[in-house]
Amino acid sequence: MESLRNPFWFGGDVGAEGLVDRDTETAQVERTIRDGSKLFLIGPRRFGKSSILRAASERLAAKGAIVIRVDADPISSLNDLVEKIVTLSASHLKGKVHQVVDNLGDFFSKLRPEAKFDINEREWNVTLGVRTDDEGTQGIQNLVEALNGLEKLAMAQPTSKPVGLVIDEFQRVVELGGQRAEAQLRSAIQQHSRVGYVFAGSDTRLLTAMTMNHDRPFYRLGTVMTVGAVPRQDFAGFITKNLRKSGFRVADPAIVATLLAMAEDVPYNVQSLANSCWNELLSTRGTGEPILTADVLQKALVRAVMELDPIYTGTWTKLTTIQQNTLRAVIREDGKGLSSAPVVRTIGAASSTVHRALEGLRNQNVLRDDAADGKIQLRFDDPFFAHWIRMRAMNLK
Repeated sequence: MESLRNPFWFGGDVGAEGLVDRDTETAQVERTIRDGSKLFLIGPRRFGKSSILRAASERLAAKGAIVIRVDADPISSLNDLVEKIVTLSASHLKGKVHQVVDNLGDFFSKLRPEAKFDINEREWNVTLGVRTDDEGTQGIQNLVEALNGLEKLAMAQPTSKPVGLVIDEFQRVVELGGQRAEAQLRSAIQQHSRVGYVFAGSDTRLLTAMTMNHDRPFYRLGTVMTVGAVPRQDFAGFITKNLRKSGFRVADPAIVATLLAMAEDVPYNVQSLANSCWNELLSTRGTGEPILTADVLQKALVRAVMELDPIYTGTWTKLTTIQQNTLRAVIREDGKGLSSAPVVRTIGAASSTVHRALEGLRNQNVLRDDAADGKIQLRFDDPFFAHWIRMRAMNLK
C-alpha cells in the first residue's frame, strides 16, 4: 500500500501553504511591517493568529526584511522578553562576532547587553547588564529601551530593508507591566517610524478595551484587525479537495457542513476533526472505496475528543459544582440567555453566583464571548470540550 500523508495538520502554527483564507490578514501584517506602522491583531485562541504571523514573517524574510517574532505567553518577566528581543536582533545582524557585539552595544547601549555566540549551536545568547530584581519599573524601562534600540537598528538598515517586531499573546506584556506600561510603551512607539509593530493576542476583552477605549494609552495607536472564523465555503472546499487528493470521497456536501458545525468553525478544531476523519477513512482502504459518511464523521469526532479525555477530565474535576452546572447550561441553551431566571434555576444558584462562575470560566479560558450581529453568545474556547461534556458529563449530578 502506498504511503499517504495526512493533509490536515494541527497542533502548531503553519506556514503560508497551510493557511486557509487568511490572505487579507497576512497581507495586513506584511504591509504594517513594510510601512513601519502599528497593528493589533485580535482573536480567540485556535483561530490561527500565530500561523498568520508566521506566514507573514516568512514572506517578509524571503524578501530581505528583519522580523523579530516573540511569543510572550511563556515569558515570566519583562526582562526575559527584553533579552529575547535583543538576542533575536543579534541573530539578524551581519558580520563577524565582534562586529555584531559592537553593533548590539551601539543599538542597545542603555541595556549594556552581554552577548555570546555558541559556535556549536550557531546561536546567540544575550543577557542584560542592567537587569535588577525590580521586574516592575525596571522591566518596563528596559522594554522601552529595547524598542528604542530596535529603531536605531532599523535606521542603520537600507530603506529597502524593513524591520518589524511581532509580539504574540501581547496581553502577557500588560499582565506583567500593568497599565502603567501602556503609557510608557506608547510614548516610545509613537516616535518610531522605521520599525513596524504587530501586537497579537487572544484575550479579546482586554485587548479590545486597550485599543478601543479612549481613556487607554493605546487608543488609536494603530490599526485594529479582528481574526474571525474562516468562511465555511472556503473551509469546505479545502477539506473536500484534500480528501479527494487522498483518494477519498465525500458522500454528501452536507456532511462537510456538519463537520464544520461540530468544530464550531474554529480552525484548529476543524483541522483536528478533518485529520481524524482522514485517519478513519485510511483505515477502511482495502475494503472498498473510502467514503466520508455521517457514521465515519461521528466515529472521527469520538476519536478526536476521547484522545484528549485525560486533559478534559482534569479540567472538569477542577471546576466547582456550580461551574460544572453552568457549562451544562451553556450547552443546553447554546450559549444564550444564561442570566435569565429559568436558566439560573436549572443551574441551582443565585444569579450573582452564576455571574461569578461565568467570569471564572472566561478567566480560565474555558468560555469566551463571541460577538456577532450586535449580540454576545457564550462559546467554548475548545469546542471539543463541549462534546466531551455531552459524552461524559451531561447526566452527572
